[in-house]
Amino acid sequence: MIRRTESDALWLIHQATHAVVAGQIAAQWNGIAHRPSAPREDLLIAAACHDAGWHAAEGQPRVNAQGLPRTFTEMDLDEHFAIWRASIDAVFAMSRYAALLTSLHCAALYTLRLRYIDDPPADKARIGAFLDERTAWQDALIAALRDHPRYALAAAPDALDENLRLLQVWDYLSLLLCMGPVHEQVLEDVPLGAGRRAMLRIAGNGARGMALAPFPLAAPLTVWIDARPVTGAPFASDDALQAALDGVPYKPLVFEIVPL
Repeated sequence: MIRRTESDALWLIHQATHAVVAGQIAAQWNGIAHRPSAPREDLLIAAACHDAGWHAAEGQPRVNAQGLPRTFTEMDLDEHFAIWRASIDAVFAMSRYAALLTSLHCAALYTLRLRYIDDPPADKARIGAFLDERTAWQDALIAALRDHPRYALAAAPDALDENLRLLQVWDYLSLLLCMGPVHEQVLEDVPLGAGRRAMLRIAGNGARGMALAPFPLAAPLTVWIDARPVTGAPFASDDALQAALDGVPYKPLVFEIVPL
């Protein structure tokens, strides 16, 4: 779950909705052609479906220590591991290559966590064991794809590195939009086609917009999503949050990405 705070409402956005936004960004990304090293259809599946395992957890939303709806960053490790496994399995049923990218994306996030977050030693050990599991799974899948007539070139190290970086960028831009408002920043090492990588400048464009330079999309993009506004926070318990959400209708949010 993503929690978006605006001046007049607290919005709850499903993780799968965020992934669909990433998929729409990916679909308009310049330089994503039908190349053997970057199979477009599989990249779009990875972008749009990498959070496909969240449905069960979001069916019973919980509160954090402050009584706010809990977000994806505030979950127990074992619960998060289970959701990642479910997401990877769901993508695997659609595309083995997209599942490989999803697993690599997951592993990269946890590797960054080990590097920059001072978790307790026991949690670090659990993350390390999970990463070992992911690495073994990924290595086996890469070996299986090595002689595949469609995916052999895409499973090579350089191609995997570039395609994973694309997924990371699409995921991050979508998160910025959904969590908003967007603040000025730069994103390094962004693939922009023809083997070129550059720094991407990011700025806000109104309360629900983003501006980018150099502009990486085929055209300005308008994205519609449905989310639920919730009132009454902070909540005393999980039951209180779930009662507050009961019967709350979904309403539209509109995001825009334009040139900076």
